[in-house]
Amino acid sequence: MPDPYISVEAEMAKIDGFLAPGRSFADMVRAYYVLTPESPPTLHQRYMAAMDAAVARGGGIISKLRQKFPAAGTGAMLDLGCGTGGMTIAGTRAYQTVVGVDVALRWLVMGKQRLEEAHIEAPLICANAESLPFKAEVFDAVVADSVLEHVRNSERMRDEALRVLMPGGAWFFVTNNRYSILPEPHLRLWGFGLLPRRVMEQLAWRLRATPYKARLHSRSELRRLFASYGEIMLPYYDPGELGPRNERIRQLWERLRKIGIVRYLGGAIVPQYFISGSRPPSRA
Repeated sequence: MPDPYISVEAEMAKIDGFLAPGRSFADMVRAYYVLTPESPPTLHQRYMAAMDAAVARGGGIISKLRQKFPAAGTGAMLDLGCGTGGMTIAGTRAYQTVVGVDVALRWLVMGKQRLEEAHIEAPLICANAESLPFKAEVFDAVVADSVLEHVRNSERMRDEALRVLMPGGAWFFVTNNRYSILPEPHLRLWGFGLLPRRVMEQLAWRLRATPYKARLHSRSELRRLFASYGEIMLPYYDPGELGPRNERIRQLWERLRKIGIVRYLGGAIVPQYFISGSRPPSRA
């Protein structure tokens, strides 16, 4: 199935628009948003900043997976919903082989240039997270950053991630919270997640002139989705991971999240959740 945000024909037209000889990854990203004037420039700046930070952010996610599951192998990692390849690049520092998958061909074209500039070779495959083109039990790790809320069927994505994971392998998802105390991460609108889902896209067009296909999950929805598969955790961050401007906030959160009442009451409104688990080793 194609990207829910854009038709195949429209995507190919945009790729033709930003792809030109001699253009760098940064040039391609800027050219793409020139071709996408329908959403506010303030959102474009946020999207581009997230792309710039993706390598460091991906490194933090992979580090958390490795710390939580030190016995998981280091042979092959799947970056599920890899976008422009930030976490794919970070993954090559910990795994012998890294594969990136995303439904958006435009991001993969940019990601190919990004990998070339980093002197890294890794296959980038255009495919749905709910129907992965891999045999079973081929990856030591599966990671996904802010992908669960963008697929058509979260259960299928969960099942596919587990299907391609080797016995003894581990997975780590990061997903945004529907009922976050902060503005909705894609539109930057306060309280947007409290609205009925049936009106969300209509209001996104009216208030931000942009499509909205995301389906953010609440803590209770995630508990039902992963009840017998893995652990849902409040977010936690290593020193310096959020940058120097946010270090004091990080330190305060690290103290607060260890308090039982904060974990119980505040856990429903945190910006993100970390979800992780592993497949039992084979007994053969």
